[in-house]
Amino acid sequence: GQRGERVQVVPFQDTVEAALRRARLRGPELTITADLEPWFVVGEPSALERAVVNILDNAVKFSPEGGTVEVRLTDGVLTVRDHGPGVPEDELPHVFDRFWRSPDARALPGSGLGLSIVARTVRQSGGEVTLTPAPGGGSVATVRLPGAPVPPPEPAAAEVAG
Repeated sequence: GQRGERVQVVPFQDTVEAALRRARLRGPELTITADLEPWFVVGEPSALERAVVNILDNAVKFSPEGGTVEVRLTDGVLTVRDHGPGVPEDELPHVFDRFWRSPDARALPGSGLGLSIVARTVRQSGGEVTLTPAPGGGSVATVRLPGAPVPPPEPAAAEVAG
């Protein structure tokens, strides 16, 4: 995240929506569907958005032309499913390592930092992230973040005064 940015309550569905707008610009030939339910998390807004952008960038980068990327946010679980080549089983344990890149992806742009940044950001917000093969091909990135479907109540001045 940005240095000194405050950790705060973040409407995660808005973060995902902002990242989706960027992904749709990067992959105009793709169909990107989204089903987002409200979910409020505690984290750094820009770091969380960067994490979602990184996941969506990978889905866009590895999707075949005219392909579909499906994005869902339900009960604090964000899934991003692509229909690309997927990640070989033996490479899955390494995808969140800093600078690691699949031999199949080395010809494509990237530094190998995207998913390590995702993993660090998600862990800092108390969550977990996984990447698994999707049924029928492609990959599913899953981010689980603790939170709630409604924002926490603001403390009332009278309650604070006692």
